[in-house]
Amino acid sequence: QQKRREDLTALQNQLRDLGAELPSPLPEVPNKVDLEDLQKELRSLGKRLQAMEPVNMLALEEYDKVQSRLQELTEKLETLEGERTELLLRIENFTTLRQKAFKEAFDAVNENFQSIFAILSDGDGYLQLDNPEDPFNSGLNLVAHPKGKPVQRLASMSGGEKSLTALSFIFSLQRYRPSPFYAFDEVDMFLDGSNVERLARMIKQQAEQAQFIVVSLRRPMIESAQRTIGVTQARGAYTQVLGIKLQSSDH
Repeated sequence: QQKRREDLTALQNQLRDLGAELPSPLPEVPNKVDLEDLQKELRSLGKRLQAMEPVNMLALEEYDKVQSRLQELTEKLETLEGERTELLLRIENFTTLRQKAFKEAFDAVNENFQSIFAILSDGDGYLQLDNPEDPFNSGLNLVAHPKGKPVQRLASMSGGEKSLTALSFIFSLQRYRPSPFYAFDEVDMFLDGSNVERLARMIKQQAEQAQFIVVSLRRPMIESAQRTIGVTQARGAYTQVLGIKLQSSDH
């Protein structure tokens, strides 16, 4: 009797295990089953199984490899996106700093230009950007108003006015960021006597911060120089260099 109880318990456990493997919910079983229909369905299922062959037994292993590679690429993509965001922030900060530095330099040079142009031409002028919102992709205009004349841009000025305006711009840059020396080649060629005197005084004033080498044929410019060297053509094709001592005791 004890043996029967043990067998019964084992059968109950086996029945419970088999019941756990059954689909849930259980498929409906018709009240009347046709054996021939079941055989047809069985043959149909067999053909479908054969159509699935050959089965790649390495598919699961390949899937694991692809999944691992996908995870690796996903992590790299996240890293690159983070680096891209950081680079964009740096570019934005650099652009902001560049625009700020440009504006500070432009305002300082513009202020210098206005004061220097007023001294050289006895008029007024200023610097103008074509597009202040995008200064790095726009042009720069020198707008000048010489005394007794309408406001003009550099392209429509006479030779003397162009010289004074361009020199005012050069001097304004020098005041903002001086260079060790400057070389001018007959920049006073188109100027009248009074403007040559103004230019000579300006160069003498700016010479306290830098050295100027000026080629000139105009007397006011020559007389204001600290050192004067004469260059002339001697006989033949030779050039003769002469030291010139001016009468004034200041030179």
